[in-house]
Amino acid sequence: MPTPSVPLLLGCAALMLVACSPKPAPAPSKPPPEVSQPAKDPYAGGQQYPWSDQLDTHEADPYADGRRYPWTSPTAASGLETHSPEDSQNFLSRLPWTSATNGWGPVERDRSNGWQNPGDGAPLNIAGRRFTRGLGVHAASEIRYALGGQCSTFTAFVGVDDEVGGRGSVRFRVFGDAVLLFDSGVRRGGERSLPVNVGVAGVRELRLVVSDGSDDNTYDHADWGDAALTCAATPPDTDVFLSDLAYVSASNGWGPVELDRSNGQQGLRDGGTLSLRGQTFDRGLGVHAPSTLEYDLGRACTAFSAHLGLDDEAGGRGSVEFQVFGDGKKLYDSGVVRGDAPVQLAGVDVTGVQALKLVVTNGGDDINDDHADWAGARLRCGLSTTGTPGTLDPDFGNGGRADAGGVDVVTEDDGALVVLDANFGVTRLSKSGVVLAQGAATLDGEASALARQPDGGLIAVGHSDGQITALRYRQDLTLDPTFGQGGVVRLSLGTPGHSADSDSVRSAATDVAVQPDGKIVLVGYAARPYSPFPDVTLSDDDFAVVRLDSGGTPDSSFGQGGVTITALNGQLGAMEESSDRLYSMVLQPDGRIVVAGEAHYDANNYSAVVARYLNNGTLDPAFAQDGVAYGDLGERNTFHAVALAPDGSIVAGGGTRRFFTSALLQRFSADGVAGPAVHFQFKEPENPLAYQTVVTTLLTREDGSVILGGYEDGDTYVSRFDQTLTQDPTFGNAPQGNLRVSPGLVIALTRAAGRSFIATTAQATATGTEGRGTLRLFY
Repeated sequence: MPTPSVPLLLGCAALMLVACSPKPAPAPSKPPPEVSQPAKDPYAGGQQYPWSDQLDTHEADPYADGRRYPWTSPTAASGLETHSPEDSQNFLSRLPWTSATNGWGPVERDRSNGWQNPGDGAPLNIAGRRFTRGLGVHAASEIRYALGGQCSTFTAFVGVDDEVGGRGSVRFRVFGDAVLLFDSGVRRGGERSLPVNVGVAGVRELRLVVSDGSDDNTYDHADWGDAALTCAATPPDTDVFLSDLAYVSASNGWGPVELDRSNGQQGLRDGGTLSLRGQTFDRGLGVHAPSTLEYDLGRACTAFSAHLGLDDEAGGRGSVEFQVFGDGKKLYDSGVVRGDAPVQLAGVDVTGVQALKLVVTNGGDDINDDHADWAGARLRCGLSTTGTPGTLDPDFGNGGRADAGGVDVVTEDDGALVVLDANFGVTRLSKSGVVLAQGAATLDGEASALARQPDGGLIAVGHSDGQITALRYRQDLTLDPTFGQGGVVRLSLGTPGHSADSDSVRSAATDVAVQPDGKIVLVGYAARPYSPFPDVTLSDDDFAVVRLDSGGTPDSSFGQGGVTITALNGQLGAMEESSDRLYSMVLQPDGRIVVAGEAHYDANNYSAVVARYLNNGTLDPAFAQDGVAYGDLGERNTFHAVALAPDGSIVAGGGTRRFFTSALLQRFSADGVAGPAVHFQFKEPENPLAYQTVVTTLLTREDGSVILGGYEDGDTYVSRFDQTLTQDPTFGNAPQGNLRVSPGLVIALTRAAGRSFIATTAQATATGTEGRGTLRLFY
């Protein structure tokens, strides 16, 4: 079986060993005996020989003295001719770890721990059973491996090694991405080995921990016998980002390949946001020359695309060359790319390719600062899941429609959908549009938006009892009793109404997003007091931005006690009153919060607003005018939707003209400078001033184009615009490219598998909104 070449660890002299304390004794002149236990107590007087292979970071020059930290991944079984099913088993003793610590001398490969010197252990034996492969350690010990999500199972046999003569007590634990997967309990010397078999599908970091048996670490020699990973890479059947696709194998010049992060240094996840010439990307691969990644496409894909360059973390230094190979044939070569070069966009035809190989070379010099990004790297695949853009996917529901609709929808990891109805109820639909489950909450109010947490929990927001409300459904669509009170959080941000107030809703959440760390960001509005005249106190709406921790408690590090209120009173017109509401938000990869809404000022005048908040809840002074960008004050404008384009610019959609009788689409630069706006109608009404026409939802695509949804005259529509905001008149074979999808005044969009997207719709009524239907369409 081909295995990566891993040099034997040579103690403090090894390249990968940085910290060894204390200095080990000289190696014995004779080979160690089968049992290398010293004649007297080695622990006498509290003697210890802790060892560490946690590599240091040399900030001034990490490459000084010829330092190198090469890394190779496990090898996955695949359909490639160069790899067989036998490749699926990867013994950990043949793989490089990203860090390791040990209580007594170095971690040993395929030998017991022995004592303080490298290689002084014996063959691995637990209660008379010998293991030819494995790891010999001593409590306290921790070893970390970067997996890249390509493996399915971790197996081993664990126990105390026979070399300590029946003494010692230890506890073995296995963690996958900080989640406990296995706990052996206390294991004592002389006990039989305990089998380990745990699933690690999707795990990016495997952590093996051995602690003492709640006493001390005397004679705690522990074995991970036959420790191995079973890995497999299957071809994609739909469009996919490469950071979501298991590679067959990978190698990297400095630490592990990073998924959706820059390369950083030798550890896993020690890079930052992928950044090329100031443009950030939330998806992609961060590597370091020399690097090679191999994927099995199964001849199911047609195109590969990525933005290429040296990551900004290299400070403008470095030089690399990007190459793409298909079945051994070079399909793309960037030429030498230097740290200050413009970003390159690679588009490669991979039709019929089975083995895709991505290579980064050192650009013909050394590897110093060669931090390279395959930013936004993705594949267009799934040849059987295509259709004319704007047509219904017949494989979904009944001819493309499912009989469950609502005000918002999210896509789950397996392609299933969850639809939020206005009464805070949720419905899960299978990938094919079949109703799988439903959940309900008894609340007097109205829901507006839905988001999904990393653990699969669902956060629904809106208002109830006149105030901002958020609730959390567990994966089984029951309310989570650990979230707020019985699964519900209510925030009384709006001041009580008085005789001049006609709206019983004093605060409401209109949109929600979840940060990568699980924290929840809500936006909306709250009625707050203002004084137009001395001794006169009224109220009007102000922007409200809230951040909760994953358990629903306001985050004290954000704004004032988790809340930021922004009032625009007096900034736009002569009157002090300004009713300011947010309707939409999107999180940038760097954590900044982009919001969109309106400011209602000077009687019946409105201005569309885009703003950006820092991660601490304050307005970003680097964005537009002290954090806020306004629409044309000569028009009545509103924004109800906002999205980020792949180039970092911002796209906002809403309505314009009196009573918002024309749809509005506008692009802003990444720093808030307004670009040209597009006004259009979803249909040609007999009276152009008769009906509200508003864009309420946006999807941006990797090529910069935009799919939007909105309403006019009691019907919902979808349309497509290219990266220049020019409308596609052929979309859906509909008049001017505006496809009517359902009756109603509510529509929300989300991404789906392959070249398709989801639209869910609802009908406005006198008592609120009720679900209409969910559709899957090709784009």
